[in-house]
Amino acid sequence: MSAVETSPWHLVHHVEHTPLVVRPGIGAPVGVHRVVYSLPHSGRYYPESFIAEARQSPLGLRASEDAFVDDMVGLSPELGVYGVASRYARAFCDVNRSALELDARLIRGDLPKAALSLSARVKAGFGVIARRLSVDQDIYRQPLDMAEVNRRLDLIHRPYHDALRALLSEAKLARSDSAPVILIDWHSMPSTALNHFRAGEPKPDIVLGNRHGETCSDGLVRKVRGVLEGAGLRVGLNKPFAGGYIVETYGRPQAGIEALQIEINRALYMDEALVEPRAGAERLKGIFRTLTEKLITS
Repeated sequence: MSAVETSPWHLVHHVEHTPLVVRPGIGAPVGVHRVVYSLPHSGRYYPESFIAEARQSPLGLRASEDAFVDDMVGLSPELGVYGVASRYARAFCDVNRSALELDARLIRGDLPKAALSLSARVKAGFGVIARRLSVDQDIYRQPLDMAEVNRRLDLIHRPYHDALRALLSEAKLARSDSAPVILIDWHSMPSTALNHFRAGEPKPDIVLGNRHGETCSDGLVRKVRGVLEGAGLRVGLNKPFAGGYIVETYGRPQAGIEALQIEINRALYMDEALVEPRAGAERLKGIFRTLTEKLITS
């Protein structure tokens, strides 16, 4: 059992370097649609050297982590889906970014000529190696060398995307007909991300993102929305999160892959200040199990 699995509620200090990869186990349900789950931000491994050099406390660093989403999704061979989860913390290396989203304000020395240093995400401080946790919370005491950035990309980013591409290819080959592969990219959002909603306007519990229709069909959105709303959750679409790098990169309906991002309001299941789960996590775990069963059997 991995360190992530044996210590689900705490920051861990030792971990396998490769991402967690699962495939449907023997006896798992087999449906017409093959499903791939991606969990890029649930990793809770923070190298001790990183913690020692960071401006923020270990608890503060966890503010950008999609804490406990991996546990609620229940990624395992018995789940019946293909899946990949990063073991490393998002604050250390963000696999939901292009490897070229490099921040010149953080990295010492020359960047590759193809660097996407002017992307909106990088300009905000949230590149593949994030410079900050929020607009007023810088992570690092001093700049990083490009060699350290490349080490993280080789150790974390490239293996994650190699694994994801391999699983998508396997899923396409395993289909029993020409139905598309479904990629679900799982995330959570701080409740403060919804503060822009007007007073009296219901705030969503879940936000689905498909890049405004570019990465998956309306049919997949309706199917997922139906399960979640049927369980009593309020579901929004593309506001405030329309989908990040993973869904925009791999969501290619014309090529047989539909990708949908799912954002969960953290207030539903955790104490956001203490990064501790609440009873709502068990309720969501049951809802997401029902969603998985619906996706793999219809």
